Amino acid sequence: MLSILPLGCYGSDLEEKKCISMRLSPATIIDAGAILSNMSSAELLKVKHILITHAHFDHIKDLPTLADFMLSYGMHTFTIHTTRTIADQIRQYVFNDLIWPDFTNLPKKGTPTVAFEYFEYGQPFVVDDMDILPIPVNHVVESVGFIIRQDGVSLGYSGDTGPCDRFVEAVNNEKNLQLLCWETSFPNRLEVIAKNSKHLTPRGLESELARVSPQVPVWVFHMKPSMIDEIEKELSEIKTKKPIRFMRQKRPIVVG
Repeated sequence: MLSILPLGCYGSDLEEKKCISMRLSPATIIDAGAILSNMSSAELLKVKHILITHAHFDHIKDLPTLADFMLSYGMHTFTIHTTRTIADQIRQYVFNDLIWPDFTNLPKKGTPTVAFEYFEYGQPFVVDDMDILPIPVNHVVESVGFIIRQDGVSLGYSGDTGPCDRFVEAVNNEKNLQLLCWETSFPNRLEVIAKNSKHLTPRGLESELARVSPQVPVWVFHMKPSMIDEIEKELSEIKTKKPIRFMRQKRPIVVG
């Protein structure tokens, strides 16, 4: 059964609200913004695959400490699945022996704690019995959205993005789509900031949903924690026939 469990679903950290990490299964997680803060040691040791949508800090911030944990708990390993460009960014700016040790060569060369596997846009790949279709989305750095399929059903996951024709096209072409996870980061009054940082406001999401054919529930995530009430109020007022729902941490969303 396809499901998504938000370990963190907000556009920053504030009090109990955490950055983005979405658990698809005990072994597979999208992004690394809130892995250690919302999982037990036993749960962490089951993690084998992390799909990284882009290299912004709030989406990779637990990768260094997860690597340290895995090594210290008996040389467990995990694989980061992303594009070659995003992988190079993580290597250059994080696992570089300056900001953090290079866990791709620890405990020793040839037996890494962290491995990278690259995917290509538009080319499905399989992780943990799930079929993953990566889609380039519209952000200020290279960024990825996904269509995720399992057991005859699928969900669309936008990642961080502004208006994006390619994601809308992929969603409209997906025959067995059951729900959408779509970012909305800022309230309408901060539309200029949203445009410049390539994120969405409720008004922007409304425009995107007007182009989407499947009448499926839309789960909103990546809201800035200090602005949640304002964003949710505006989302409740947008014109769409699709049910709008708000992600909450540790509340699973089951597909199908």
